[in-house]
Amino acid sequence: MGRYKSILKAESDARRLPYTVDIPVPGTGLGKQMDEMTDWLLTHAKCEWAEHGRLVERQHVARYYFESPWDAHAFEKQFLE
Repeated sequence: MGRYKSILKAESDARRLPYTVDIPVPGTGLGKQMDEMTDWLLTHAKCEWAEHGRLVERQHVARYYFESPWDAHAFEKQFLE
């Protein structure tokens, strides 16, 4: 039942928060980078956001959903460039 609820929550977030950023997860996990991303979001994001794990083309990613394209772009610039 818990897994099903998380799938429903991810689908709901995808509908409400249309802008996404995928962060590739290495085999060893994100570790400290996950803390840095959460801290950045709590400090800088001006809109609503959510995060869910996904499998995209056999690659695990942390998918971040944003309400605002500006916050999505700033987050992407901070952690993917």
